[in-house]
Amino acid sequence: MRLLPRDSAVFDDAAALAHHVVAAADVLVAMVGAGGAERLDLADRLSAVERTADEATRRLVRTVTSSFVTPFDRGDLVTLATALDDCVDALDEVAGALLATNLGELPAGVVEQLALVQRQAEVTAPAMTRLRAVRDLADYWVEVSRLEHEVGRAHRAILADVYGAGPRGAGDLLRSLAAKEVADRLLAAARAFEVVSRTVEAIAVQEA
Repeated sequence: MRLLPRDSAVFDDAAALAHHVVAAADVLVAMVGAGGAERLDLADRLSAVERTADEATRRLVRTVTSSFVTPFDRGDLVTLATALDDCVDALDEVAGALLATNLGELPAGVVEQLALVQRQAEVTAPAMTRLRAVRDLADYWVEVSRLEHEVGRAHRAILADVYGAGPRGAGDLLRSLAAKEVADRLLAAARAFEVVSRTVEAIAVQEA
């Protein structure tokens, strides 16, 4: 155990991990506009980001657990590291759903979900660089929660389209079910980001 706090290392490692979250979201968005071999290549790139994020998560956890003094509760910091990694995993699962369902052009509701999740990633990264002033991050966790609510709203609209539409051909039904699979994964990703924001909020409450 180190005898001195490693505040800088903890915060730097958290910021680096959040960078991988944004990278994963950006690659996923690029996948939507790609097709065929390019989409496969981008999925491989996202998987590589996921593996790098795993390494960054382990590095952050090592920093936390090997420091005698940590800036925040050690358990909360480990929870935060795991939650950030879960976001990357969730985005990778969306990519897997895109490949498995072989969706071409995505329905407007799914595109909306994806844009909202990407925005969650974009607001999460700078928040992780400001953890030293965790009590000043209320705007961050409120925004992430708002975005998660919007993803849920879009998801409910997709479900209504899948289950509430009238008779349709087999092809249309399969496309609707494929869209639902991707939408389900995007909702899970949005909820993963909310877990991160709630963890940050809990840390802020303890520091108040």
